[in-house]
Amino acid sequence: MIKAPDVTLLYVMFAFIASYAILKRFLFVPLGAILAEREREERDASRIHQESLKELDRTIAEAERRLAEARREALREREALRAEGLAKFESQLAQARQAAAASIAAASAQIDAEVQKAAAELPTRARALAVLLAEKILGRKLAA
Repeated sequence: MIKAPDVTLLYVMFAFIASYAILKRFLFVPLGAILAEREREERDASRIHQESLKELDRTIAEAERRLAEARREALREREALRAEGLAKFESQLAQARQAAAASIAAASAQIDAEVQKAAAELPTRARALAVLLAEKILGRKLAA
């Protein structure tokens, strides 16, 4: 008896080719397109990220430059105000010294006047005190 050739291999090959064609059309090609799109988006995102980092670096550098300039300006302003305050302090100190010198001169003149007055009164007061002391010691009143 002659047997018919085994065609299962042909069926399997036909099923494989048909499955491959269907999978290629509905799975492999769309999946490849999705993966290609994802890769393209990843490259774009990476490029945008790099540009953002460069822009951030430029912005930070600009902000640091402006901050340094503001610090220098503030230092200049502070030094100017300090010099102005020191000049005002020196002026007020000179005025206070002049006022103190005038006050000392007036007090010294007043003291000199009181010393001269006391020196003029001293002989008469000394005589009066001597008479008073002698009266107390002697216990009696002295005649002029």
